[in-house]
Amino acid sequence: MKTPVYIFLSLLIMQLCPMQLQSQTQAQATVYNGLVNIKQNKAEVEHGRLKLDMDLLLSGVSVGRYQTLLLTPVLRQGNNSFRLAPIRINGANKQKMYERMVAFEGKQVADGDAYVVLKSNPTLLQEVSYKKEFSFQPWMEEAELILVGELNNYDGIPVQTYTNVLTDHLYIQKVE
Repeated sequence: MKTPVYIFLSLLIMQLCPMQLQSQTQAQATVYNGLVNIKQNKAEVEHGRLKLDMDLLLSGVSVGRYQTLLLTPVLRQGNNSFRLAPIRINGANKQKMYERMVAFEGKQVADGDAYVVLKSNPTLLQEVSYKKEFSFQPWMEEAELILVGELNNYDGIPVQTYTNVLTDHLYIQKVE
């Protein structure tokens, strides 16, 4: 009489344990770790064009093998905002998919709108020299510079979004 009860309980436990382990691994995969340090070298307006020059240092940024982290600098002031090209950091398998796409369709198609595409390597200090030039709008003079991090899953669907205000007031030098 006790044997069927023990068999039933052991089967029930075996069914529940893998589900708990699976949910724990999925939760760990969505955690964004690492340090992103940004040094603004120059922001100046010349002939109606804003030239932005900054260095991004990525230290210990770890991305899951099937995930992609997009780091997007954004100028924001009130209701106005301007998104710059994102830096894409691929996990191991997503990087392999990217390299295949480069081989078959070309780098321009594979990169899309990304400024640069990097492979996740948390043991390395990766430096990105970010230089962009775009049309200057008057509202940008009082804008703040923020960094939006978007962690995407295998299908490119956002899992988590991080926002970090880099500067409350972007100092823009005018050169005429």
